[in-house]
Amino acid sequence: MVPSESDIEIELLPRERELILKYGYPFPDAKQQLKAADSSTDISVLTISDFYLNQMIGDLSYSINKRTKGRIQEELLELCDRLESIHRYGEGQLDDWE
Repeated sequence: MVPSESDIEIELLPRERELILKYGYPFPDAKQQLKAADSSTDISVLTISDFYLNQMIGDLSYSINKRTKGRIQEELLELCDRLESIHRYGEGQLDDWE
């Protein structure tokens, strides 16, 4: 994907990528980026438009409320909180979240 000015770069940990693939119903381009980093144990960057980030947050919220319980639900809630902050402020680095 060639980033545009409206795209947001989000640093993701391996577990976050796994959760998004399973519960976030990513669009094809995001899915391709996530799968490309699937075997990596490093932080990877997901480049996504503001619109698709908003859609992903909605899909994760659905999974939080309808598809999960317990530990997975808590992990998704934390991830969703971080993605909502990124959506609001446009800062996708993990250092900004600490």
